Amino acid sequence: MADGGQPRLVGSLTLDDRHTARRSCDYSPDNHSPDFSPGYQSAIRHPQSSYGSTESPPAVQGNPQSAIRHPQFPPLRHCRALTVLEMLVSTTCLVFIVLGLTAMFVETQRAFKAGVKQNTMADAGQTIIDMVSADLAQASDAQNPFITNLYWGWTANTSSNYQDYPTNIFRTNQLQEIFVLVHTNTQWLGVGYAVSNYAGTGAGTLYSYLDATNDPIPNNSLCDNFLLRVQTFLPTLTATNFHRVADGVVHLKLRAFDQYGNERNWEQGLDFDRGGANFSYPTTSAYTNSLGVVMPASGLPAVVQLEVGILEPEAYEQLRALPAGSASQRNFLSAAGGKIQIYRQNIPIAGAIR
Repeated sequence: MADGGQPRLVGSLTLDDRHTARRSCDYSPDNHSPDFSPGYQSAIRHPQSSYGSTESPPAVQGNPQSAIRHPQFPPLRHCRALTVLEMLVSTTCLVFIVLGLTAMFVETQRAFKAGVKQNTMADAGQTIIDMVSADLAQASDAQNPFITNLYWGWTANTSSNYQDYPTNIFRTNQLQEIFVLVHTNTQWLGVGYAVSNYAGTGAGTLYSYLDATNDPIPNNSLCDNFLLRVQTFLPTLTATNFHRVADGVVHLKLRAFDQYGNERNWEQGLDFDRGGANFSYPTTSAYTNSLGVVMPASGLPAVVQLEVGILEPEAYEQLRALPAGSASQRNFLSAAGGKIQIYRQNIPIAGAIR
């Protein structure tokens, strides 16, 4: 108020008109837009205030909540909930996200298990190769034509044909018995390897054999005892001197080569024969190699090649679950070419004469 009780002018409006304009915006739940009065419209056209630096705006009178209705600070509108359609869309998106994460988790688990299985089979194959290779590399010559230094052979029921899918390539797996004579210090050791050939289907457990006699070696009893026990105790090989090495072996094969990398001519023709054969060293007379070159008699080959085939553990368990010795076992194993891993290594024999 100015002197004399007259309202003081602010721009073209008095303070009373300005207060009236501020209260003229009536906001109610039924009316979602402010009802601006002409006084208020004229007030917003003159936003400048003439309050001095020492003057303060008029205090809010009456209900304090009236300050919320100030036209410059309109009240918030009522919050709205999600519609059914919005909820369905969000739920669908969430379902797709969960399905994608689940698929990714399943594939990750499958890849992890496949990696573990491959590592397990690789470790088993490398262990077998290392073990047999160490014994073959130490093969010794007894300098006696009647004592076997090296022997390998197989019978007709220890060979099987396997089909490799999807290329439809057939290969012949053989389960051979391998014997090697090793001379250490004052003892001769007879070391052998054979597969139990579970139920005669061409798959089983690899066993190692060990026997010893003092120097000098009297006769061929080390090799004879090994072959006798293999023939007597197959397919279990539970006799004395046998030790279990690995399960699921479907292929154990040895090949011998001279210093020129050639086989004996009769060996080459029987490498993949299913009818059974056996070979041994020393050779008692000159022989012709695979190139037709006549080679002198020798006590040991210069190099041998070892092959080992291992069936995947899951496939081997499925094989054992089928009726023993049945056609279903043979058919299952014949079609399991893609589940067999083959390991091969060339082993030079230090005791061979070159």
